[in-house]
Amino acid sequence: MKFFADEMLGKLARWLRMSGLDVSYRTAIPDPTLLEAARAESRIVLTRDTHLVRRLRPGEFLFISFDHLPEQMREFFRAYPSLRFELRPFSRCVECNVPLQAISKLAVKDRVWAYVYQTQEHFTFCPGCERIYWEATHVQKIREKLRNLCKE
Repeated sequence: MKFFADEMLGKLARWLRMSGLDVSYRTAIPDPTLLEAARAESRIVLTRDTHLVRRLRPGEFLFISFDHLPEQMREFFRAYPSLRFELRPFSRCVECNVPLQAISKLAVKDRVWAYVYQTQEHFTFCPGCERIYWEATHVQKIREKLRNLCKE
């Protein structure tokens, strides 16, 4: 399943991406453009905008009624419970949503801080925005938060 989060749901989009889900998100996008892009890419619109919902057909959207991330995640997974079993954390770029690719340590030598290069062995690369990711110390905290956010 693919999703398109409206401008009000940037934090939700980011955490769904961290969990490995395909969530498009752009700021300052007019509703007609968002609808056109979502339909062209067969994406379900995630929105808090009641005006936008009126322009969508049933099955084309999930209205998120909560303000805060934990409740938003619970609402999302109540609507799509099977996705809990398809999560692949840290498999997508949190910035541009492109699937990450493994990259050799040698290939990142001049692109990461010396300390990171010395202390890390595994890296991933976003072919979209060219960001490089590694399992820094904060990753365990993010994994724990994801576990809590994605459970029932």
